[in-house]
Amino acid sequence: MKFISNVVLVIFYILFQLNCYKSLNQLEQNQFYVDLSQIDWENSEPINISYGWKFYWKELLDPVALQTHKSISKVPLVDFRPWTNLTTSKNEFPAQGFATYHKKIKIQISERPIHLVLYFSHLYTASKLFINGELMQEKGVVSASIEKVRPDRTNSTIDIKTNKQELDIVLQIANKDFYHGGPRSEFIISSPSKMSLFKSKSLMVEIFVFGLIFGSALYHMFFYLHNRKQKAFLYFAIVCLTFLVRIPFLNSKLYEYFFPIFSFNLQSILLHYINVITFLFSVLFLKEMFRSNQYKMIRYTFYMGALIALFTPLTPSTIQHYLNFIYLVVCLILFLFFSLFLLIKHKKEAQGLYFMAIALVSLAVFCFLAISLNYYGIQGGLYLIIGYLLYVIFQTVSLSKYFAFVIESRANIEMLLHEESILALSKQRTEMQLMVHDQLGANLTDLKVYLERNMPKPIDTSSDFLNLEYIYQKVNSIIQSLRNQLLYIEDMNLIFENFITGLHLTLLRRYSDVGREFEFSTSEKVIEYFNQTKIIGKNQSYFLNIFYMLYEVCTNDIKYGLGESVWLFDYVNGFFTINQKNMFRKPNIPSPGEIELKSIQQRLEQLNGTFDISISEVYFELKIRFPVERSLNP
Repeated sequence: MKFISNVVLVIFYILFQLNCYKSLNQLEQNQFYVDLSQIDWENSEPINISYGWKFYWKELLDPVALQTHKSISKVPLVDFRPWTNLTTSKNEFPAQGFATYHKKIKIQISERPIHLVLYFSHLYTASKLFINGELMQEKGVVSASIEKVRPDRTNSTIDIKTNKQELDIVLQIANKDFYHGGPRSEFIISSPSKMSLFKSKSLMVEIFVFGLIFGSALYHMFFYLHNRKQKAFLYFAIVCLTFLVRIPFLNSKLYEYFFPIFSFNLQSILLHYINVITFLFSVLFLKEMFRSNQYKMIRYTFYMGALIALFTPLTPSTIQHYLNFIYLVVCLILFLFFSLFLLIKHKKEAQGLYFMAIALVSLAVFCFLAISLNYYGIQGGLYLIIGYLLYVIFQTVSLSKYFAFVIESRANIEMLLHEESILALSKQRTEMQLMVHDQLGANLTDLKVYLERNMPKPIDTSSDFLNLEYIYQKVNSIIQSLRNQLLYIEDMNLIFENFITGLHLTLLRRYSDVGREFEFSTSEKVIEYFNQTKIIGKNQSYFLNIFYMLYEVCTNDIKYGLGESVWLFDYVNGFFTINQKNMFRKPNIPSPGEIELKSIQQRLEQLNGTFDISISEVYFELKIRFPVERSLNP
């Protein structure tokens, strides 16, 4: 609850920045000529004058033309909003066209020039601004010939120094391809210091949100690099990065401080492709979160939509923006409903359910609020940034809870498997012991005693004696084999408890049985590694492969070798290395190709390892190298 309350406080602070200017009163909002002569600009908040503008449709009038202009009908007063949303005299205006907006403001008279600043966000889509008859700026190319119109998507800040008592503002706007035409958002006037503070507050909010999302993206990316199997972290990090790319193009347009200004069409195409990437990786993120291969039809819908959306920039500009807008709205609605459906469907196993639900609802509310406001010509970029922030914060918490649940579940499963393997091994050992002692052991012992009693008696032929001798040796071999099986089970039990000790004792017993000397050395890194690594769960097969491979190496050494066998077991830079050296029996010294290594090679292929053989004079040396499995790094 404390976490949620802190987030709410942050959001209230950000929302406060949305209203750090003041508007005209109701009476002044309906007036073309506004008296601001009593305003103390240095101590007053910025003023929004986006009301009471004269609107001249299909006319591009400069200040001189306005002085002599005579309109057939009364010139309507409109708000500073797209003309596609206006209905004056029951007329509707198409997006494609041009118009002139006119506004007058009265300011105080001063002996020295008054320094004021005007600020408004990008318009739809090319504009030309005159102040007191002087051309102050032109964004794009404005023309009565639609074919000559060139759009622009940048915010405007205009410094004004004047001795005049009035500000006569004339704004020409032309639109060719966008689905909206005309002005949008607020038209702010203020002193330079107050305007700087106004813009700085917005920049601070955007930089703050950018930093949080950037930190979240790095956190999840590094987490994925450390644990490659958790792809949900990778997909969420990419989603965060797409948010980061969008933020500099919203509201204050931070990118203009660092990069050359992009054209309107380039920005539109870039943001469209960012939307495509966002939805694709959001769907992949959901797939990883819920670990389900169901609902393929919905995922394929996103994939097909993304494939089609890749080619919308190739369509004519007049319909391209409509298609991009439709893709955004449809995919956003489908993604939100699909996410909520998965939450409800898997609510029993979904971890961080409530945080994920809050993230989705927050994203939905603020995204649709921003889209709606932008559609009606009101600046909604900051609302969208808030939506991104809430989604990232609560989704990060949800993902953390999910991963904690996965780790706990995995530990429980591995512990259960470990207990089951120990139980199975114990049961197998018990059954073997019972079988040996109750059946084979007793029978073979009786047979051995019988043979011992009868062998000293006189025999008729040497063949009978040889047969008895053969039987005697065979019985001894069987008893020895059974003993070895019991010892093998004991060795396996010890390997699961301590791999190095179990391996050492197994090899030592085999060499001792054939009268060979044996030296087994391990580095401190190997001992440290196995002290930190437990053989449980799914990693059993990995270590059993190592054990069986080294068992085969020992078998080959016993078959071909002579004298002391020297083993060195090391661990360097994520790789195990094993060196085994011995002498060959003379005179039959085999070549490397004659030595039976097929079984060893098969084991090494499963371990992604390699081996090398060298034979010099009567010495044989085998070098084995294979990597540690990633999931087993301590």
